[in-house]
Amino acid sequence: MTDPSAGRAPFGARAGTERTRAITLIGLALAPPLVVTVLGWGLFSPVQHLDRVTAAVVNDDTPVTQNGKTIPLGRQFAGSLIAGASTVSASGSTSPTEAPPSTDATNFTWVLTNDKDAASGLASGEYAAVLTIPSSFSADATSIGGAAASAKQATVTVQTSPASALVDPALAAAVTQAATAALDRQLTTQYLQNVYAGFNTIDQQIGSASSGAASLSSGAATLAQGTQSLASGSATLATGAQSLDAGAQSLASGLGTLSDKAQPLPAQTEQLAAGSAALAGAADQASAGVGSATTQFAQVVAQLCATGPAVLCTRATAALGTLQQANSGLSAFAQGSNAVASGNAALASAMPALVGGIDASASGASQVASGAAQTASGAASVSSGAASAATGASQTAEGAAQLASGLAQATQSIPSYSDSDMTTLSAVAAQPVVAVQKAPPTGVGTLPLYAILALWLGGMATALARRAVPSRMLLTTTPSALIALRSAGMVALIGAVQGVVVAGATQFGLGLRPDVWLGFALAAAVIGAVFGLLNQALAAAFGGVGRLVALVVGIVALTAGLSSTVPAALASLAASLPTAPALAMLRAAAGGDAGSAFGATGPLLVYAVGALALTLAAVAARRNVRVPTVSGGRAVAA
Repeated sequence: MTDPSAGRAPFGARAGTERTRAITLIGLALAPPLVVTVLGWGLFSPVQHLDRVTAAVVNDDTPVTQNGKTIPLGRQFAGSLIAGASTVSASGSTSPTEAPPSTDATNFTWVLTNDKDAASGLASGEYAAVLTIPSSFSADATSIGGAAASAKQATVTVQTSPASALVDPALAAAVTQAATAALDRQLTTQYLQNVYAGFNTIDQQIGSASSGAASLSSGAATLAQGTQSLASGSATLATGAQSLDAGAQSLASGLGTLSDKAQPLPAQTEQLAAGSAALAGAADQASAGVGSATTQFAQVVAQLCATGPAVLCTRATAALGTLQQANSGLSAFAQGSNAVASGNAALASAMPALVGGIDASASGASQVASGAAQTASGAASVSSGAASAATGASQTAEGAAQLASGLAQATQSIPSYSDSDMTTLSAVAAQPVVAVQKAPPTGVGTLPLYAILALWLGGMATALARRAVPSRMLLTTTPSALIALRSAGMVALIGAVQGVVVAGATQFGLGLRPDVWLGFALAAAVIGAVFGLLNQALAAAFGGVGRLVALVVGIVALTAGLSSTVPAALASLAASLPTAPALAMLRAAAGGDAGSAFGATGPLLVYAVGALALTLAAVAARRNVRVPTVSGGRAVAA
């Protein structure tokens, strides 16, 4: 049996066939639509199907208490993520305790979990991303309302899985940034409301200070009026004092006159004393005569009572008593009259001068009284002015105190910031919450996917360059199994070499340690060998249809590897293809996890065994030869 294509170099100008069968044309026509269909089905508008991506949120936040209210911002933020809400309340009163699952197609399917489960799901690829809310989230997010020096941005951490699709980290960043931006707006709005409320407080306090200044002005005016009244009263008091001085002078003049009139009074007093002495002598003589007569009469009465009749005795005794009383009264009268006459004579003699002095004293006293009245009036005016001044001073003091208090409160309400405080507060107020992205090392999330695609295309190219079923050995006695193994061995070797070459090319982007790169290169060699066997088997067993299937496998792997937003059916299909365990193997190897990497060789070995079985079946089928027979001049296959 002669091979018509013998001697033709693979991919050469004479490679291929000039005769194109209908099935080939159909396959060639279907290839571009299949590529467009798979890519469009899987990657059309990924942002409209974010709900197909599962992510986890871990809330380790400790709520804070402000003004008697508990503010669990971490719980509220997690609830907003899960519910797909666009706002998060910073007041602690409007957000639900736990948000219901979201049906928003533009939001991830978030799962509320703990740190342990999140780490496990991230490593296995169950969660495309894990958002962790730290314990200080609420305290940091609300620190903007406290001291400027202690203001601090709240931070959430978004960690993406090395096993996630290519654009998943960007999608996680977009979703997280949208949620944090919503919380930023709420916190900034709350902060600005407090700032504006502070302005209102300052306005009220400055208004109070203005009122105090008005009271101060009014009190100063009243104080001025009282001072004027005090000056007027002082002038009146001075005038009264002058009048009092003139009256005092008149009093002095009157007293001088009184002194002049009193000069002859001693001589007159001596004369009065001489007259009184003479009168007293006469009175004494009369009293002595009457006393002597009384004594003598008493003797007569005694004799009469002793010798005379009783009637005469009684009458004489009565007359004696009367005489004795008269004698006693005359003596006292004489004494008193003498004293009175003496005193009256002295008084009558001094009275004219005394009256003149008293008149002068009275006139001076009148003037003094007049001056004293004026002095009292002036003092009253002074008192009234002093009272007005005191009232004005009191109002001034109250106004000054109110002004000082208002200005002090206004000063306290107006904060003062240092340059560092202003820098810190400006940065925190502009973005109170930030999301820190923790992605796998550079290249780990992208280059393994590119390597898988390159190795799969390399396997397809090998299947095109080499005959899937070596026809030159089909008519020999060599066993089919040996023929299949020889062909498969060469293909596997080529695939392994392709794997090492691809590993060397990706090293420029990955920058792995030598030991890690050796594991990565070994994994890539195994994958290249398996992919070569699979592409050979598809071509050997199904021909052009098999090559078309290989093309679809590569496109499906690429589509599912680009984004986790692909439909569930496409994601399930991609997970069942050999490219899925191969991608997991390369990613684990790039991350230095040799155990997980070579733990994925099991499914690949199963695919390799299946590929060998298909190749063996194809070789065995090609060794069945039809012998033509001649019937009626025509050759008929027997």
